[in-house]
Amino acid sequence: MPISTKLTKALGIQHPLIQGGMHYVGYAPLVAAVSNAGAIGCITALTQPSPEALQAEIRTCKALTKKPFGVNLTLLPALSPPNYDEFAQVVEDEMSSGQLRLIETAGHFKGLQPFVTKFKEAGAFIIHKCVTVRHAKSAEKMGVDMISMDGFDCAGHPGEADIGNWVLFPKAARELKVPFVASGGCGDGKQLAAAIAMGAEGMNMGTRWMATNEAPIHQNIKQALVDGDENSTTLILRSFRNTERVFKNKAVDEVQKLESEFPGDFSKISHLMKGENYRKVFQETGKIDEGVWSAGTVMGLIDNVVSCHQLCDDIISEAEEVITGRLQNSVDIGTDKETSEKSKASSSAPSITPHWLLQYKYCDNISDARIPHRASHIQHATDFKASGKLVMGGALSDLTGATVVFKTKEDAEEFAVNDPYTCNGIVTSWEVREWSVVDV
Repeated sequence: MPISTKLTKALGIQHPLIQGGMHYVGYAPLVAAVSNAGAIGCITALTQPSPEALQAEIRTCKALTKKPFGVNLTLLPALSPPNYDEFAQVVEDEMSSGQLRLIETAGHFKGLQPFVTKFKEAGAFIIHKCVTVRHAKSAEKMGVDMISMDGFDCAGHPGEADIGNWVLFPKAARELKVPFVASGGCGDGKQLAAAIAMGAEGMNMGTRWMATNEAPIHQNIKQALVDGDENSTTLILRSFRNTERVFKNKAVDEVQKLESEFPGDFSKISHLMKGENYRKVFQETGKIDEGVWSAGTVMGLIDNVVSCHQLCDDIISEAEEVITGRLQNSVDIGTDKETSEKSKASSSAPSITPHWLLQYKYCDNISDARIPHRASHIQHATDFKASGKLVMGGALSDLTGATVVFKTKEDAEEFAVNDPYTCNGIVTSWEVREWSVVDV
């Protein structure tokens, strides 16, 4: 069942999930795969060597998907800064088709306002990435449409405030006038459900998208993310007040050693921090110890490399199960009188309410087989839920089957017989059995 939020409605996408900008990762093949999976991906503008190259990458993406997608433009000070105006002009020019809808901005606010004005006049939906609510309010005044609140767990630049998501998100919900999405350490459905509960309209992920089949990076990097955990990152550039969260490796060990000896002296570490080292590791050698590259603590939640479709389905299914199952069943929404009566009844004997479990077994190639029939299956479930026949349910985490709870045996059997998944061979077998719920 789709999760509808202000993000999905604004961009015309199915899932409230964003693939944010990532150096040497945010190329057209991944962006298109994310968008085709129902989320929205962003091309990383400054990964491209020139505005002309960015234009070619955007056009490649348009050829790979008919779905909405975005571009990330990060505005950071540099010794030899790129020509931001020319990159921005390419983005504006390519928006005319209406397919390029999202602009993800990030970086220092100095000089941001002209770009916000320019993109808004061209019809863009702008999400600005911030690490503090104070910065988010400044971006809000500039006219951005949404904020990506980026907590301390994130890969790349978490800022200098070290604020975790547990406080950052509810604080943003209290104080911002524009909506926001959760970012930093995001990677599964439980987090999406929690983010929505704390006021977010979706999740912006980076590192988790790297561990997908379509991510255009070396397989060794993907395996390092699977093998790593929440302890596999560290922080560098603290002495420059430009903190970066990166993957722990030999190159990073050397950076930290030199930074402690020569704090604030970039010349001592510049040979290790070259972007070309980063690119070669990701795009050519796959030698994970030879470059400094960003990664987030979400590695603790990455245990496999899957397709973008599969990742979206897993996250949405898990979030749906939490929202409609665990959370709903944890709250007594009865009236005070009903609550009192329940309390009295519980002091004597519990009541038992019969329910019925419909249990499916899926075919081996479920991920691909269900794609043509998923929309009609979801509508089928939605209709039963709306009529009060279906209580809760969802696919198993390993996608070998599903379990759905009904109020009557007849409803469960009717659902199974008419389910598009059953009619088209996605369900290889099913059974209905009684499941008594103790109401205490």
